[in-house]
Order: sequence, then C-alpha cells, then structure tokens
Amino acid sequence: MQLVRLALLLLAAAAASFAADIDGKWVGELTTQNGTMQLTMMLKADGETLTGTIGTQMGDMQIKEGKVKGDELSWVTVFERDGNSMRIMNKAKVTGAEMKVTVSVEGRDAVMEYTAKKSS
Repeated sequence: MQLVRLALLLLAAAAASFAADIDGKWVGELTTQNGTMQLTMMLKADGETLTGTIGTQMGDMQIKEGKVKGDELSWVTVFERDGNSMRIMNKAKVTGAEMKVTVSVEGRDAVMEYTAKKSS
C-alpha cells in the first residue's frame, strides 16, 4: 500500500498547469498515512503534448502519454520497484501558478489529491 501511495504522489506531481504557463518547475507535497512526500515536477508543453519528469526521494519518473488541453493536463507514470510496476494516472487543472492534481493507480480504487505550485 505504501508503494501505491508513493507512486500516486509522483504521478500527481507531474501534473501541469495552464497551457500557456506549464513549462518549468512545479513543487508540491502529498500527504499519506505514512507521512508527507515532496514532489518536484519539471514540465514542458509542446502544443497538446506534455513531457517531463517527476522527482521524489525515491527517484525520478518520466511522464508518459502526457496531454494538454487548455488548462487541463493528463499523464501517466510507471512506478517500478522490486520487479513490480504500477501504472499511475494523473489529471490536473491549472489555475494561474497553481494546479490541483488527482492521482489514481490502474486497477485500484485509491484516489489521492494534492496541489502543486509553480516554482520557476
């Protein structure tokens, strides 16, 4: 369960902002039953495509299947550990220099939310 929460946090951190102002560094923190996880996202929008990385104390993950549609973002990250992998889906809505991110793990009911702020 702890791995699921970590994966969700990482993916949620990757959520981007308003299409015209997505590029750059975003920071957030996800609170779980096991404590707080710091997230650092480096995002880049190219038209309707979102790319970048999400960093945590567990390492960096590449954004996959990233999409930008106005002020809404979506992307997938894959968390791998000890031979297991989890596909994590993220959806975000950007308002100015802040984004609200919703994270879920494929095949599981758990949903998490957090807010990230643009750092640069």
